[in-house]
Amino acid sequence: MGLVGPLRLALRTTLAGLLTFALGHVLKLPQAYWAVLTSVIVVQASVATSLKAVVDRMLGTVAGAVWGVIVTLVVPHHDQVALGATLVLALAPLALMAALRPSFRVAPITAVIVLLSTTGVQLGPVHYALDRVLEIAVGCVVGLAVSVLVVPDRAQGLLADAVAEVLLALRALAETMFAELTRPTDAAAIGATHARLNQTLTRVESLVDELKRERAHRLSDAPDAEPFARTLRRLRHDFTAITRAVAEPLPPPTLHHLADAVGELRRALSTYLTESAVAVRERRPPPALVVVDHAMLGFREAMDRLRQSGTLRQLTIEELERVLSLAFALQQLAIHLADLAERIAEHATTRLAAGDSSTSSTRRTEGERAS
Repeated sequence: MGLVGPLRLALRTTLAGLLTFALGHVLKLPQAYWAVLTSVIVVQASVATSLKAVVDRMLGTVAGAVWGVIVTLVVPHHDQVALGATLVLALAPLALMAALRPSFRVAPITAVIVLLSTTGVQLGPVHYALDRVLEIAVGCVVGLAVSVLVVPDRAQGLLADAVAEVLLALRALAETMFAELTRPTDAAAIGATHARLNQTLTRVESLVDELKRERAHRLSDAPDAEPFARTLRRLRHDFTAITRAVAEPLPPPTLHHLADAVGELRRALSTYLTESAVAVRERRPPPALVVVDHAMLGFREAMDRLRQSGTLRQLTIEELERVLSLAFALQQLAIHLADLAERIAEHATTRLAAGDSSTSSTRRTEGERAS
């Protein structure tokens, strides 16, 4: 996605702040900067996160304003000691609520503003609290409207990019793991790729939740992405098992039977995962699994020849365990690659929601022409 996503977010944030500033002037809001700040805060990377920010902001503001007004009106606080005690009473329950439910993290701030603001003393706590709620509401409405209407980034498009990054990380693992079977794998390179893989998978998980939120509010007609995330997790587990099996060189007696098959499998996996990443980004059907299936069949046949040769009886228990673990992990990988193809096919049948990423639309069009 490069700079396109950040530039679009910067555009939305700037426009939201400017529109809120103008609207605050038209409505003659007493402290319009609260509305401007709110609009800037609620404009997020995707529509779903903007919607969540709006809900959290409004819940916290209303709860804090109501409690702040109650404490201010009910508890006398004419001197500094009494004011300190009142502040504790205003903060403690809201701070606990915010700790238990992060959606209310703005509530303590709002209560403190209502209680301690000198403007609030002049206007009265009720009037001042209503002004704050109105200003926050204006900021929320403008921020959400800009997020939805101005070059929006839907969770579906962001998820496609994140899934593609996961597949490219898996491709890098396959290249590194099977690069050289006669010496230990590059632990530093594999560790860095696993870290990148885990980081990107975490992003996929968060975007799955965002997509669920968009679907719940009818902002997207995309299918549930949880099966896609589950398949990626399984592939990560398969590659982790393979990493352990090939961390040390394969036993020399087995290389005569397995080296060529593993090399063919490395090339097939690299090509397939690269093409799958492109297919996900461009919402195209999955690439054919024929080449991978052929390479997997070649490895199974090589394992059969290895068993028939009696070579396995020459291995130590540890060496035998690693060879069989590799065979089992590749068997599981074949199953989960077939699942991946199904997930990509499901993904290809859904269209981008209106207003989704223009760059993704362009990529899809170019992909269709190429195919």
